[in-house]
Amino acid sequence: MSNELIAVLAFFATFISLIIMYRFFGKSGLFVWVAIGTVIANIQVTKTIEIFGITATLGNILFASIYLATDILNDIYGRKTAKRAVWLGFVSVIVMVLLMSISVMFKPAESDIAQQSMETLFAVVPRIALGSIIAYIIGQYFDVYIFNFIKKYFSSDRTFIVRAYGSTAISSIIDTALFTLIAFYGLMPNAVLFEIFLTTYLFKLITTICNVPFGYMAKSIAKDVDDHGSTLH
Repeated sequence: MSNELIAVLAFFATFISLIIMYRFFGKSGLFVWVAIGTVIANIQVTKTIEIFGITATLGNILFASIYLATDILNDIYGRKTAKRAVWLGFVSVIVMVLLMSISVMFKPAESDIAQQSMETLFAVVPRIALGSIIAYIIGQYFDVYIFNFIKKYFSSDRTFIVRAYGSTAISSIIDTALFTLIAFYGLMPNAVLFEIFLTTYLFKLITTICNVPFGYMAKSIAKDVDDHGSTLH
């Protein structure tokens, strides 16, 4: 199966899962999504792939879904709630890095088969996590701010696409540039680094355009669920 086909499957699996989490667990489901999504995306991003003839990192789809989750929270529940989700993602990455770094420190048994792989993966993750944390906090705060600024002028349900796309398009430039420099500078040739920045930003924009219908879907079911995800009668 080609990487392109897997990417399409990953896209639908990711955003359908997000909607299911919101449908059954409401606002709490989106908080959980941001937490687990941030952790998984920071592991995925350690892997580079060739897709559509260019070099890119994994994690772009999942990161885009986190932006959508915070946009939904912002739009339906307000900026304060969206900021809480941002900090929840931040803390989740910190806990993951701390606990996995300690796990690698344990001396493995002779029968162990995981230590080398864990060292390979999580020796890189702290630097990637640092880049992600800095880029995530700054990028998400810009996203929340820009989203609310745009909402002052485009506040109807029909213009959710303007708010979601506009805020992500601008904040992703900052997010992607910071992350690429902190996480990969010195580890890869500058040409590859620049290519990763461009392709990551491009994929985020494309994913944002494609995922907006899922945002409208979430808004359409918002009136059917309360803050805990229970069906309203």
